[in-house]
Order: sequence, then structure tokens, then C-alpha cells
Amino acid sequence: MASVVMLIMQGPLCGALATMLLYGVICMQTFHYWQAYEHDRKILKCLVASIWILETVHTALSIYSIEFYLIMHFGDVTNLEYAVWGMPASYVIGFIIAYAVNLCFIWRILQLSQKRWIAVCFVILATIRCGFGLANCSLSFYYPMWKIFRQHVFPTMVVGWVLSAVVDSTIAFTLCLYLRKRRTGMNKTDSILNRLLLYSVNTGAVTSFCAILVVVMFLGLPNNLAFVGFVQVQSKLYAISFLASLNTRKRREMSKETVPVVEGVAFSLMPSFSAFKTSRQTSSHLPPMEVRKSVVMDIYADSLDAGMDSTVHESEC
Repeated sequence: MASVVMLIMQGPLCGALATMLLYGVICMQTFHYWQAYEHDRKILKCLVASIWILETVHTALSIYSIEFYLIMHFGDVTNLEYAVWGMPASYVIGFIIAYAVNLCFIWRILQLSQKRWIAVCFVILATIRCGFGLANCSLSFYYPMWKIFRQHVFPTMVVGWVLSAVVDSTIAFTLCLYLRKRRTGMNKTDSILNRLLLYSVNTGAVTSFCAILVVVMFLGLPNNLAFVGFVQVQSKLYAISFLASLNTRKRREMSKETVPVVEGVAFSLMPSFSAFKTSRQTSSHLPPMEVRKSVVMDIYADSLDAGMDSTVHESEC
């Protein structure tokens, strides 16, 4: 009995523990977003709130599934051969979260590249990948027994997760390619771009590696549910990568009066010289000025698009 429980429940238990840990990270990032970017557009705020709500439900369903097997039906080996409804329901939520995050990254690629055909290709691949995942989850409701479920979803399971690894890695590579083209040679701008590049590479690498592990575990361990743990964790990785990309943005320092100039850069208007205190002796020379410029790359800005805002701060020497 102990060996049967270990083979079946070790993977889901480890996955549930990992999801609870990562859910804490998601809550922290969500709280930071609401504190730091309260002026974002409502559509972006609604997306963040929806992802947090879905992740909360996903975590609750993962905990319920473990409780069903190990507490509510403790010692009942026959129940271990069947999938409780909470497991496929949590996977459905995970695929929806992954699809939403992929669409956000595809939107970012569209704004950086200005090429619709690239975005359309990625949307088609992401939709097919999500369709495979939802189809596998729906089959688990019709075939709750693990052995029968495995026989019916074997081809779609392998194809779906291989496609998941390909889509994630390709999106990350394309995003990095266009971010590198946006380098301006300025230290502050390039440092922000390098940070975004790092997040993009890590996002594609981690989620793709997780998808590969699902395929390896599914094929290499036919009598084990170890692959379930990686399926549970992957949705959390998508949410963390999305929230981290939002929280890496700099707060835009907007002055009260701005004028547009070439290449979409706005500079603050020069203050009137009457604002500066002058000595009793009149001088024909203008007071010296020190100009500092900071350029901020904001991928999402207020409309999920790419752009650069710059503000010139003026101070008297």
C-alpha cells in the first residue's frame, strides 16, 4: 500500500506544496503592483486582478485534491486510481492563465516589431496549444481512471506539451530579439532593456524546461503521476513571469508641462527665469543651468505598448 501511495501521490503532493509557495510570491507581486502602478489603465488592472483570482482558485483546488486523497479518503487505495474533479479543474485554470500570459507577451512583440503577421502566427500557435490542454482536461472528466485516461490522451498529451515548450521558447527568443534592437547606447535605457531581456529569457527557459519535464515524466514513468507536479507548477510560473515583467517598469516622472519633440521624447518646458532669485546687482549673463536627462523604457505604459518617456529635470547650480 505504501508503494502505491508513493507512486501515485508523491508527484501531486510535491506539486501542491510548490504551488502554495509560489502563490505567496504571486500575492507579494500583486500587492506591489497595486501599490506602485495605481495609475495603469483599467484593462491592465483587471487582467492582474483576474490572474490573481484564478491563481487563488487554482491553489485552493490543488489543496482540495491532496486533501481528498490523503485525508478525506485516507487508507482507501481504490480512490487513488481515479482523478478527483479538482485536479482537471485546476489544470483548466492553469491553461487559461498560460494562454492569457502568452497573449500579453505576443502583444508586446507586436508593439516592438510592428509586424502583425508575427503576432498572428504566435496567436495561432498559442491557441492550438491551449486547445490541446483543454481537450486533455476534458477527457479526464470522461475517463477519470488514470490508466484509461493515459491510453486516450497519450498522443495529444505529448504533442500539446512539446508545442508548449516550442511556443514559450520562440516567444521569448523573438521578444529578446526586438528588445536588443531598441538599445540606444544610453546607460540607463540599456540597463532597463538588459533587465527586461533577462526576465524574457528566464520566462521562456523556465516554462519550456517545465513543459519538457512533463513530457519526460509522462513517457518515462508510465505508472507514476510525477508529471502532475510539474503541470501544477507551470501555471504559477506564467503568472510570476507576467507580474515580474510589470513590476520591473520604472515609474514615469511626468512634469506638469511637456512638449513633444522628435522620436516621441517629451521634454519639460524651461522654467521662467523669474523663478530664480537674483542678486541686487544686475548681470547681463543668464544664470547657469544644469540639465539631467533620464530615459525610461516602459513596455506596457498605459496601453500595453512599447515606448520611451524621458523627462528633463532642471536645477539651479
